[in-house]
Amino acid sequence: MMNNFMRLGVGVLGSAFALLMYGAPITTFKRVIEKRSTESFSGLPYTIALFNCLLYTFYGSPLISNGWDNIVVMVVNAIGLLLECCFVCIYLLFAPPKPKRKMTGMVACALVVFVTIVIASFCGVHDHKQKKVLVGTAGIVATVILYASPLSVIKSVIQTNSVEFMPSFYFSLFAFLGSVLWMVYGALSRDIVIMTPNFVGVPLGLAQMVLYCFYRNKNSLRVEDAKLVDRGPPLEPTKEKCEENSEEDNGNCQSYEEDIEMQLKI
Repeated sequence: MMNNFMRLGVGVLGSAFALLMYGAPITTFKRVIEKRSTESFSGLPYTIALFNCLLYTFYGSPLISNGWDNIVVMVVNAIGLLLECCFVCIYLLFAPPKPKRKMTGMVACALVVFVTIVIASFCGVHDHKQKKVLVGTAGIVATVILYASPLSVIKSVIQTNSVEFMPSFYFSLFAFLGSVLWMVYGALSRDIVIMTPNFVGVPLGLAQMVLYCFYRNKNSLRVEDAKLVDRGPPLEPTKEKCEENSEEDNGNCQSYEEDIEMQLKI
């Protein structure tokens, strides 16, 4: 009885962080809508999240799980599925032609794989336990890829010293906290399908936060340096001001014009 109570409590907390993780890209897509462009944002994390939500909504349903044992898993991923559908649609709406084709291909592949798994679980596998293993294995792979997907832009982050187009810090934070809770939930439920991918997700989420914090600080320094460069040296009095000055300042006027010529050459 106590184990079931603890499992439910951890599941509710895990669900809350999972929803925060799925909702974290809202700020990113607010920017996409305002600028009417996806810029250099990758669509991979949202495609993987969509696929992951599809699988775990199916896995948590009575069709695969034992009755309503995993209703918490089903509900949170069903809500996540709605969010990810919105994000994918917005991405496809504002993406340039090449990224749009790439995103369409990834979403199509994810849907084909999911439909194949559903058909196989009903037509190819008749034992309930084997169905759970089939869908659960696919879910493990999808979840590990989901937690690792923000690292797909690691090369760009290192080259540019910028985390501008990396998924937000909150995505990584909520993924890390959610992984810890879902790992505990899986252990209490003795469900290896839930426990395993989240066991892998803990170090991956931590690595993303470290990467984000490290390069965010570098980016802040780079921006400050750029601002200092943009300001340039203190401006000399304008030519009009020089002409208004007395004859004693004529030398300053000539110096002003020479400085302008030198800056143009530079």
